[in-house]
Amino acid sequence: MSCLEELVQVPSAGYMLAGVLHLPAEATKSKPVLLLHGFTGNKSEAGRLFTDLARALCSAGYAVLRFDFRCHGDSPLPFEEFSVWKAVEDAENSISYLKSIDKVDASRFAVVGLSMGGGVAVKVAAGRDDVSALVLLSPGLVWLELWPLRGYVTRITLEGGYAYEGWYRMRLDNLRDSLKFSVMELADQVKAPTLIVHATDDNLVPIDHAKRFYEKLKVEKKFLEVTGGHVFMDYWLRRRIESEITAWIKAHL
Repeated sequence: MSCLEELVQVPSAGYMLAGVLHLPAEATKSKPVLLLHGFTGNKSEAGRLFTDLARALCSAGYAVLRFDFRCHGDSPLPFEEFSVWKAVEDAENSISYLKSIDKVDASRFAVVGLSMGGGVAVKVAAGRDDVSALVLLSPGLVWLELWPLRGYVTRITLEGGYAYEGWYRMRLDNLRDSLKFSVMELADQVKAPTLIVHATDDNLVPIDHAKRFYEKLKVEKKFLEVTGGHVFMDYWLRRRIESEITAWIKAHL
């Protein structure tokens, strides 16, 4: 199926977020899929993971929205202003945006989240009846547990109210606020069938976090355990994951 790709602006909290909307060319009303990227990532994601996934899903007949959270990619505000709660707000507002598009039937939709975006996906999907499918890729679910495991404790420098790591800096108050983010306790509120994909050799978000969450889920679920690192660094593995996600969404949306 041929697809149209349009640069869009997603309104959120008084800002316009940079996004790309993929629409099947022949369809008048397509069911939508929302893609939520990771911490320091963007709407294309590492190795164009989200670009390729969006195109695969669009070719299968779905409308797909991928966008940059505030402080990421081409969206407004410097990175230092980021907190994960801004990402949650942006995700919720992107759902409202999807529901406003004439060529999209957003009465029911799917959400795919990578890393931080996986945790955000759980937060916005919990308790909702209109999320028909949830896909979590290497999901970051409990920030306070992940922070030392990612090595930030030894790598960051604190100075003048900021935390510095590499070319990034983040306001300390935003960092402390983000470290309170946890969705592990929301597993029993998830109503959508959930697919989790996680690598055994993920050195940023340990696979046991996803397994703990998976065990708590009370919905139809599937856990795909792979090898390929945090963002699935293998060409054929990515094609397999695209196929698994597409099949999961087809079965439930």
